[in-house]
Amino acid sequence: MKAFLKYLLLLILPAVMAGVFSISCSEDDLPNGGDPVIYYIRVTNPEQSDSLLVSGFMGNLIAIVGDNLGSVREIWFNDQEAFLTPTYITDQSVLLEVPSTPPAEINNKMTLVFSEGNTLEYDFIVAIPGPDLSSIKSEYVPDGEIAVLYGDYFFDPIVVTFGDEVLEAVVDNLEKTKLEVVVPEGASPGNITVTTNFGTATSTFLFRDNRNTILDYDQYMNEGWTSPIAYADSNPEIDPCSGNYTVMKIDAYTSWLWENTMTMQYWAPRSPKGDVPVATGSIYDLDFRFEINVPIDWVETRMEIFFTEYVEMDGRGEPGVAIARWEPCADEPYKTDGWETISIPLTEFKYSPDDPVDDTEGSRQIEDLSVLTNLVMMVFGPAAGEYPVHICIDNPRIVPR
Repeated sequence: MKAFLKYLLLLILPAVMAGVFSISCSEDDLPNGGDPVIYYIRVTNPEQSDSLLVSGFMGNLIAIVGDNLGSVREIWFNDQEAFLTPTYITDQSVLLEVPSTPPAEINNKMTLVFSEGNTLEYDFIVAIPGPDLSSIKSEYVPDGEIAVLYGDYFFDPIVVTFGDEVLEAVVDNLEKTKLEVVVPEGASPGNITVTTNFGTATSTFLFRDNRNTILDYDQYMNEGWTSPIAYADSNPEIDPCSGNYTVMKIDAYTSWLWENTMTMQYWAPRSPKGDVPVATGSIYDLDFRFEINVPIDWVETRMEIFFTEYVEMDGRGEPGVAIARWEPCADEPYKTDGWETISIPLTEFKYSPDDPVDDTEGSRQIEDLSVLTNLVMMVFGPAAGEYPVHICIDNPRIVPR
């Protein structure tokens, strides 16, 4: 219905405006003796008829109001030509959309070209937002490989830099909401910046965020009898994102199967780090984050993630344990295209082992991060049949949201 009303408005507005602005006047009364003239530009919504414009965003629908406009054949905003619809052109008005392609050269002018060859310029600014950098596919990408950035208003010419060293990346693919760049050699942990002609955006996330890493599988390992480690220098089945990583893999997972190799257990008492909390601070300000690579469909069964105190045990049944149920395959099979970064708010660690399978509220929360030193991630839960599982994980960490 809204689409129809918009169409109807577009259809009738030129005629209405023609009647409104056909004020009885002779050609001698018009400026320049009948030459085209623009009085103002306004929005097309009749309820905002007094909203006059000196600028507009790309894709905005506007009405140009004037006289002797009927022979216009082209309208340019900076160096971009707008699409004209003949039925929306009268002597007194022209309805059109501001071009959605950003200009390469900016003069802040709207230029009308008429069939007689004459032109008319009018001051009009196309308001183009600066880039918005919202997320990255994977925070860990090796030098020379492709990092995928997501956001909006990615327009050429564009410059992408990494870290405090301000190393410039080569742009491999550019779309308005997606940017693929080659990570420069020597890139270090830090922010990413994206700069266009219209502004600069700096990431809120950190590339290769190494703050508060719990495990890296290079220096800090999980228990050897749990999920095995794939060593980066031993030709692992999946190319690494950041050195060694751990693998949960089984040919046939069944409901509530507790299989050691399908758990990843880190026990701080048996680690070089010793009695070090997994994090400090408020659970409302922090995320649990890690990289994951799932090369085959992961079906039905969830992953449980939880932290425990400084003991040599899995701790799932310990009093007060608060579990996150991560279920990316709840509605459909889950598979990644290479490595991806996953973030889970610490507020999602809210289930006890005894909460019902279909519970969405949970009965617990993390009470005190400072006493939690161990980490367990395990594929564990209900399943309707038997399914293969292959999950690779790296860099579990807790970082600011």
